[in-house]
Amino acid sequence: CKKASPSKGIIREDFDPAAIAGVYRHYASAVSVLTDEKYFQGDFAFLPIVSAAITQPVLCKDFIIDPYQIYLARYYQADAILLMLSVLDDEQYRQLAAVAHSLKMGILTEVSNEEELERAIALQAKVVGINNRDLRDLSIDLNRTRQLAPRLSHGVTVISESGINSYADIRELSHFANGFLIGSALMEEADLTAAVRRVTLGSNKVCGLTRAEDARAAYEAGAIYGGLIFAEGSPRQIDTVTAQTVIAAAPLRYVGVFRNAAMSDIVTQAGALSLSAVQLHGN
Repeated sequence: CKKASPSKGIIREDFDPAAIAGVYRHYASAVSVLTDEKYFQGDFAFLPIVSAAITQPVLCKDFIIDPYQIYLARYYQADAILLMLSVLDDEQYRQLAAVAHSLKMGILTEVSNEEELERAIALQAKVVGINNRDLRDLSIDLNRTRQLAPRLSHGVTVISESGINSYADIRELSHFANGFLIGSALMEEADLTAAVRRVTLGSNKVCGLTRAEDARAAYEAGAIYGGLIFAEGSPRQIDTVTAQTVIAAAPLRYVGVFRNAAMSDIVTQAGALSLSAVQLHGN
């Protein structure tokens, strides 16, 4: 749950933590909530809102440098905190980790370079987040996960952070990481559900839908697009009335499939059915 960032400014104007969590609860293993006010326009008050909307753990993501922040996070129902080795020395980390553990809270230990990685190993961090963003110039390099993750032992849970924008990124980095912390790539999309599906499952289309139950099954399986075939002679050809029934059954982005159709017919169907796209075949 991320409203703004130093690199992009306001990311989501209609920021609604409850609505966002309501989408994430169907897909995420845990939900991160930005509470830093100065740079991310966050608020600790967002934590209980998100916690009430989901059953998954809630991570308080902030620049934590004082035990008070941890007590505050726990008071506001966070289950875990972020500790950044880029802003903490080893003794500070140990003290803050001890406070978190005393409150039965989990810790995501963030590193962004080799030196911090070695410190995380020495500090016996159990969950390590590898930040692909260079905090000095805010540039992104996904190779950071590829380079640093193999140096962690198999017992450590590795999370790749920042710059994850596509399903291809996740497929590639899944060889190195156990999970992904994704913020801006989702928050800047108007259709949050479609954005989550696109990044985690890919931009899949199920074509040849002819029944309402087919559309529902495709949506529940993670598809984003549904294909409606209007091509004459196709065994899965449907008419406008049937298409309307299919469309009403599930919130897919529907694609009309045509073969050698008149442009006027394509325009009419696209307008009548509010198609997201058309797929053209033939001469």
